Amino acid sequence: MANEKSKAEQYRDERKARIAEAAKKNAKNMEKQNTAKKAVSKVISIILAAAIALGAVALVFNYYGAVDRVITIGGVGSEQKVTVAEYEYYYMQTYSQFLNLVSQYSSMGYDYGFDTSLRPSEQTTTTKDADGNEISWEKYLRDATIDNIQTQKAYYNEAVKAGYGELTEAEEAAIDKQIEDLREQANATQTSDGQEKPRYSLNAYLRMNYGGFMNARFLKKIMKMETITSKYYQEQLSEMKAGYDQTEIDKTYNKDKDSYDVVDFRIYQFSKSTLSASDGESDAALKKRQAEADAKVEKDAQDFLAAAKDEAGFVAKAKELNKANTAYDVDKETLVRSQLKSDITSNFTEEMAKWLFDDATVKGSVKMFTSADKKTYSIVVVTGAAHQVDTVSVRHILFATTDMQTGKDLSESEIAQKKKDAEAALKEFESGDKTADSFGALATELTEDTGSQATGGLYENVLPGTMVTEFDAWIFDDARTEGDTAIVETDYGYHVMYFVSKDGSYYDATIRSDMASKEFETKAAVLLDGETYEVGFGPRRLEYAEDKMIDKIMKLLSQSAAQ
Repeated sequence: MANEKSKAEQYRDERKARIAEAAKKNAKNMEKQNTAKKAVSKVISIILAAAIALGAVALVFNYYGAVDRVITIGGVGSEQKVTVAEYEYYYMQTYSQFLNLVSQYSSMGYDYGFDTSLRPSEQTTTTKDADGNEISWEKYLRDATIDNIQTQKAYYNEAVKAGYGELTEAEEAAIDKQIEDLREQANATQTSDGQEKPRYSLNAYLRMNYGGFMNARFLKKIMKMETITSKYYQEQLSEMKAGYDQTEIDKTYNKDKDSYDVVDFRIYQFSKSTLSASDGESDAALKKRQAEADAKVEKDAQDFLAAAKDEAGFVAKAKELNKANTAYDVDKETLVRSQLKSDITSNFTEEMAKWLFDDATVKGSVKMFTSADKKTYSIVVVTGAAHQVDTVSVRHILFATTDMQTGKDLSESEIAQKKKDAEAALKEFESGDKTADSFGALATELTEDTGSQATGGLYENVLPGTMVTEFDAWIFDDARTEGDTAIVETDYGYHVMYFVSKDGSYYDATIRSDMASKEFETKAAVLLDGETYEVGFGPRRLEYAEDKMIDKIMKLLSQSAAQ
């Protein structure tokens, strides 16, 4: 019959719809967060998003004239001057990160309200500032840039005062390596037809491709400052987390266990499809066929529910319905582990979340949930009622074997090269001091996982079952110890792994992190709102710097679209 879908296709469609809906909810939450005065998330993101990996943000290189490197555009406090070149650098960083955010939400069906084809000054929509006032996107980006500069300058100065003014050998080496990588690009640049261009020096390469007189010395200065700032923040936060009393942590947990407990369950879904008329089919005939198809979906769901008296019955019925598919893996397709109540509410329904976390719901409990539009039936069996789990922290370097834009697998030769790259990266790490910091520096330089690049490949407080199967199995192996390394292959590619630590219970790690964030927020508000790091910029020079950057950004975006 026309346009009827397989159960696998129906499930994928439903999953996409849930993800899109969750993205919209998250985006709405983000809009609310944007109005929170001096939210710590903003400060933290500024510190952690330092563009010390130049390859991650191709737009960061731009016009840095020799004059622009010395002309003062403003200042942070009485001693922290800001040059035109520095402002342009941070404006580009802010703009690039913002474009990435807009792109991510767009890919999930959410309109962020910003037209990337227009200059900020040409936008017809507005957003809100920290106080909830309507402002232009032009002002939003300017304010975000100034916040970025103030935070980096202030915390760099605080870091220096606290004795963090020098980098380790590994950190210096990581920065030098990035500069050398740029030099190699200058020496082996190719045209679109594959013919090699003449070779250039690093500075000549930068001038040729990005204009002006940007040089490696200026670049290294920025990279060093951002590395020190990030390290200072991380160590301050770690000290805060370790300093809280366990009694207070447990008290917080016991007051609201549903916010920290997790559940495990299996889910199988049946979805109705909207049919299209076949050639010559009347409206009445189509309506009848649609009703019959809908009734069959309902009956199939009820039959599954009747068979799924417990987990064993659930698994048996799922396998029976998919026996024609030899590649069917019932665990991968139906098992959901370590789900927080908030995640279930976002990704499924509030009704399901309430039931799963009800005290009366125990292991083996079964229930069917019907979507609001009565088109989807979800049969759920509990495999682990509300409980606590231990978490881990891990770093990784991803060498992706799928195209990040299309999701398609790379060619066999490309995949083979990715494996060699992963092996070379692990060998490079093991030839050094083999510390978490050196692995982080290498991850920042090499990883293709944009979600963890800014933090050196780090994922903290990871819950069991939240990572892809092979990745999850390695990090939660009982024999795993600090400093373990390996190469793990998943559907996404080759992961060079570094096991950081076993972090204890999720509630303990999460509450400590939340408390530290709040404490840091309070201190950040005092620091940044005080006179010591008060900001001041000349409006005419701001416009001058921004106009230059926007000209370059629009040109780069146009070139990227053409390619």
